[in-house]
Amino acid sequence: MNEVETIKQLHEQNELLRREIELLKAKIRELEVRLAQYENAHTPPSLRRGRNRKKDQDGTLNGKPGQKIGHKGVTRPYKPPNRQVDVTTDRCPDCGAELGPPIRIDSKIIEEIPKPQPIIITEYKIAHYRCPCCRKEVVAGNSECPREGKFGNNIISMATLFRYEDRLPHRKIQDALERLHGLKISPATIFDLTRRAADAVRSEYDAILNKIREAPILYVDETSIHVQGEKQWIWTFATESETFFVIRKSRGMKVLTEVLTRRFKGIIVCDGWKPYAKFTNRLQRCWAHLLRESKDLAEKFEEAIPLHEALKALYESLTKALECDPPPEVRADLWHLAREALKLLILKECTLEKIQKFIGKISNGFNYWFTFIVNPGVEPTNNRAERALRPHVVLRKILGTLRNEKGTSIHERIMTMLATWRQRGLDCLQMLTAKLTC
Repeated sequence: MNEVETIKQLHEQNELLRREIELLKAKIRELEVRLAQYENAHTPPSLRRGRNRKKDQDGTLNGKPGQKIGHKGVTRPYKPPNRQVDVTTDRCPDCGAELGPPIRIDSKIIEEIPKPQPIIITEYKIAHYRCPCCRKEVVAGNSECPREGKFGNNIISMATLFRYEDRLPHRKIQDALERLHGLKISPATIFDLTRRAADAVRSEYDAILNKIREAPILYVDETSIHVQGEKQWIWTFATESETFFVIRKSRGMKVLTEVLTRRFKGIIVCDGWKPYAKFTNRLQRCWAHLLRESKDLAEKFEEAIPLHEALKALYESLTKALECDPPPEVRADLWHLAREALKLLILKECTLEKIQKFIGKISNGFNYWFTFIVNPGVEPTNNRAERALRPHVVLRKILGTLRNEKGTSIHERIMTMLATWRQRGLDCLQMLTAKLTC
């Protein structure tokens, strides 16, 4: 083989290797993007791969689960009994001798549930009248007789709570109703029962929307949910006494404008998602997100440790200073001092690109980190909205996807009412049954 052919062959091999390297680089980029879903500060613990148990303070893994030594136990208190049963015997089981009166009586209180009860079938004979004045037909009503269908209000309430409180699929609800009450009912009918429950709470759902629009402080967050297999977004709007949910195709500002309207004047506590800042400048950015991300960087890069420690110290000093609810002039001084401290932190030089990007996030939201200092009642984290979304995340994993627009509407209204009733300390079963009898 002469020199020309050798050079040509080497060129061809070089070209093949170059193409292979490009393919491998593309594959690496794809895998890095996929891996980032499981290795970032906002990944929930359930998705993190290869996570280890928390170490003890000495760095070992010798800790045991459960309460620590010296923890004072708590015994479940006894409830007063509804009835008493005398447990006696006349003769000795060994020799058959007559025993006489007992020498001691011990008390043992047992809590039990009643045996499964059969359904009650009631025939309502509904009277119709003719008004002698206006000649209109008048139909008598009974609060326990539903206007629609042949299933009572208790069945509607229980089926709805099985679905949205206990997170059971329709077929499991079908099994539970038959096992507990001998009621045979199809999954499609169970779905329609939840629709009737959603119709019964529509007016209160709308009333909660009006209260959300007038709220002085609002906690807002969103997470993905699938409808007919396509990704949409469930939004939560929470106050101290109400929680409101909507499901929309968009994750953008138009949802905020639709739900809150442009007349909204309150403060929104949120994460760093851009549409919030476009909607209003009355924001409080979430410190939990900030510290979580700084901690994640500190665990990966030594250069980020001082930044994380400084942010953590700043947050802890501010929350401690606000515990005694200082007067407005003290809050104003704290606000100025906090801003100056944060400015010094973000002006420090760093070499790593990821840390620079994180500092850029802090700088972009600079005006929104300390709203909680000068506005009493505003929380520094968005934990209230995140807690409101957790039941939906669990339900999403169980159910997979909502089937249609009707199911989406039912989900919004029922979950809104259940969350709000729980916040107000109300019994969800009683409240839902009362709404159905109105």
